[in-house]
Amino acid sequence: MSVPRFRRALLVNPPTGLFRRDDRCQCKVEDQTVQITFPPIELALLAAVLRRAGAEPFVRDYPARGEGWARYVADLKALEPDFVLVNVVTATAAGDFQACAAAKETLGPKAMTAAKGEYMEALGVEALRDHPEVDVGFHGEVERVIEKFHRGEALATLPGVIYRDGAAADGPGRIHRNPGHPVVDNLDELPYPARDLLENELYRSPESGRPLTVIHGNRGCPAHCIFCPAGVISGFSVRYRSPANVLGEIEECVERFGIDEFLFHGDTFTLNKSWTIELCERIVERGLKIRWGCNSRVDTLDDERAAAMKRAGCWVVAFGVETGNQDLLDRMKKAATLADAERAVAVCKRHGLRTHAFFVIGLPWETEATLAQTLDFARKLDTDFFDFNIAYPLPGTEFYEMAVAENLFEAPPETGGYARAAVGSYELSAERLTEWRRQALLAMYLRPGYIARTLLKSRSPRVTANYVRAGARRLRQLLTAS
Repeated sequence: MSVPRFRRALLVNPPTGLFRRDDRCQCKVEDQTVQITFPPIELALLAAVLRRAGAEPFVRDYPARGEGWARYVADLKALEPDFVLVNVVTATAAGDFQACAAAKETLGPKAMTAAKGEYMEALGVEALRDHPEVDVGFHGEVERVIEKFHRGEALATLPGVIYRDGAAADGPGRIHRNPGHPVVDNLDELPYPARDLLENELYRSPESGRPLTVIHGNRGCPAHCIFCPAGVISGFSVRYRSPANVLGEIEECVERFGIDEFLFHGDTFTLNKSWTIELCERIVERGLKIRWGCNSRVDTLDDERAAAMKRAGCWVVAFGVETGNQDLLDRMKKAATLADAERAVAVCKRHGLRTHAFFVIGLPWETEATLAQTLDFARKLDTDFFDFNIAYPLPGTEFYEMAVAENLFEAPPETGGYARAAVGSYELSAERLTEWRRQALLAMYLRPGYIARTLLKSRSPRVTANYVRAGARRLRQLLTAS
């Protein structure tokens, strides 16, 4: 019989910057229009899995708490975990691995350290090679793997694990990246995230100031966008939780934790029409007075879905519009059209749903002409919220491989981000892309009609005040950016 490898587990967002650390996005919070800190639901779910397996888990989100390394070390001493899992972001990977080093220094060499995150998908072997303080890495979906890992199953048999086979005479031992890419087929088998281990009051709606949480209703994405790791991590086929299972999590949030504002995470929330409508109908039938937003593809929304979503409490839908040039859409393998985007935004407006458009600039084929088309298209769509994000070459994506092969990097990858380009296009420098983004956002934010409409749509003096504060902060950031 296998013996559990550890008793107490500490799962952390390390004190290396306030990022959205879900595996797809990985953006700095202050780089976005809606500067919201989401709870580490992935860590809370892993904590629930470990708790069910018999471990005692703890979750800490140091950036959200505004706390640094001293607090982390104090927690290590107080909690005495024998397993520490670090959520790694590509932009802060070097600092994130220091959390593993600090665990070894504080707890001793017998404490196990592990890393998860998009970075480990492509660079996990290099991570263990360059960072002996990291004992194990995970790739793919971690829930089932970490449960088996905790039970002490042989590492050689576990897909999704990166590990060493022990010390050798000439070094730290051979590093293995096990074949296989684990995914969870039946999402209903997973427990609800252990929100009792989170400080839920830290995560609030920037509009109302009320507690807000994230729910993952489905996983996977059928698109093959060259800049996005979603399919790389969770597969290109979409798996859904049952509407009843999702509804149970919503009710737990409302009744146990007093949370009634939500983001339904996932790029494909509206892909399955019958699933979307059934979930919305169940929310209405239960009389749940919740307020929520979701991410959607522009080719997956129609009047029937939008009407059901509005009835169930949806107020905003976010779309990856990406660009105003169809050739660029095709080259990035978005599998959508500009006409799809126009229709989707029009549907939302008809049903009183607010819209958030995300644009991606800086892919290799970007030119001054395509940038101008994107800005024109953003004005034409006239969505309630918008972001121009610079394409960031995340390891494991086709864009990363292209940037490396064609020598497009103009700065170390860790110095770049969604607001500061690390690579240039064939025609435009990284510096030009960075400055264009700043100017485009200012041009869009400072439209008198946009300002007036945003304030008029405020639902209360409190929301109006929050908008004014957020707008002033964003304007100050853009004006002082260098």
